[in-house]
Amino acid sequence: MSDTSDARTERYSGDVRLAGSHETPVGLRGAADVFVGPDGVAGTLRLADAEYVYTDVVPPGNGGADPAEDSPAAATEVTGDIEDGYVEDVDGDVSVRGVDDVFVASGAAEALDPAGAEQVFHDGAATPTEDPAGYDVTVTGWNHDRDARDPRDGVSVRGAKNAVEVTEGKHDLTVYVVGWDNEVRIEGRGVDATVFFVGRDNRVSVGPYVSATTAAESGFDNVVDSDPVPPEAVVQTSKEEAHADATIGRHRITWQEPAPDKDWCPNCGEDADAVIARRQKDALFLFGTAVRTYDDGGVSYECERCSRHVAGDVALDEDERRDALR
Repeated sequence: MSDTSDARTERYSGDVRLAGSHETPVGLRGAADVFVGPDGVAGTLRLADAEYVYTDVVPPGNGGADPAEDSPAAATEVTGDIEDGYVEDVDGDVSVRGVDDVFVASGAAEALDPAGAEQVFHDGAATPTEDPAGYDVTVTGWNHDRDARDPRDGVSVRGAKNAVEVTEGKHDLTVYVVGWDNEVRIEGRGVDATVFFVGRDNRVSVGPYVSATTAAESGFDNVVDSDPVPPEAVVQTSKEEAHADATIGRHRITWQEPAPDKDWCPNCGEDADAVIARRQKDALFLFGTAVRTYDDGGVSYECERCSRHVAGDVALDEDERRDALR
């Protein structure tokens, strides 16, 4: 632990933001949660006694700081009646102690020493290919709401209890969530969302025409939910539309209607969200009304995976979806 006897003490209440105005090395003590942003520390981030650490920064043993190395004496000690700490742009080392949870974003520090942490959550499977600080939708803090229409590259949320709603999405997105109890909702068509979690109890939900994949989870109890495909997406022609097209004379018509009693597809045998019944009729019509029926044609079933018609390209794989949108 760093020696703070000769440090200049700065006292704050509420949330505190550490940035370039503090003389380094900086010590931060007594915050409830600490959120370290991309490029937040131009040096080593040392965590003396945090309870939980959630990090996208490589921990010691894999290129991080040496946990046995003594921390340099702090030049500035930040303390007081602090709620949350946000480390944004510190030009040097930072030592954090006396906190509950620390959330460390991708690219937050040159090195990380979490030797004093009770438990470190780090998923090294993947990290975002682009710096989350440059995403066109960014939210930092507590309990903020943000609406965004068709963002082009990514959504970054850092903090707690924030909510972002994306509408009319048409472009693939990276969703990067750092903190706890944040929520991101994405509506659109043909969108592929790649999700990174750093923290706990966060939720990303997507509409039926959006696909979402969790690329990495440095934490726990994070959820990605996808809305089921509605049967209407599989219906190409309703019964009313088919009959309206049959005016006078003999016609063979085909239509589809939802089959709500089916939770698996009799055609392909797979579990399905949207099963429809395809029906046909050969009849003599008078202004849309069958006055004599020659053949009812029976019924066949389809789902969003095997149907010849699915609105919104729901059943396409990634390559097929990209080709369809060119």
